[in-house]
Amino acid sequence: MVKKRRLTNSLGTLGKVISFIPDTTELIGKGMENTRPIVEKYMDQRHQRQENLRRLDDVVNISLDDAKAHIEKQGFIVATIPARPDKHYADCKLNEVITMSPKSGKYPQGSLVKLYFADLNMLEKSQELRDKDTLRSVEFNQKVADAIENVKHIKFPFNK
Repeated sequence: MVKKRRLTNSLGTLGKVISFIPDTTELIGKGMENTRPIVEKYMDQRHQRQENLRRLDDVVNISLDDAKAHIEKQGFIVATIPARPDKHYADCKLNEVITMSPKSGKYPQGSLVKLYFADLNMLEKSQELRDKDTLRSVEFNQKVADAIENVKHIKFPFNK
């Protein structure tokens, strides 16, 4: 101890820094020993949560019966809901899954999965929406063409 003090005194401030190093490493070691159980407990809990998660496959564009059977086989609860009409759904097939909620990924087993499918009523209304949209764009294009045609026939008096 006396020799150690003489060495640290002769080195000045560097000696003081060196004298703190053993104390610091001892404190770090104690801190790591105290935090190890907490970290291990967290890792165990995370591992258990990951084990309870199941992979939910994407079943969009598959027939409703096949999609429902597949998802129930994976351990999820399935609810089938008719989709709302949209012009983008006019080309879908009858009883085809259009969207699903939640999207594919990992979820707890027994979670509720909603399958939105195309029924006959929705397909008819979707086709009507598409027809209205097409008619609207044709009418707009015709108005633009007529306006351009009218501008072509206007004579401007230019003096040269």
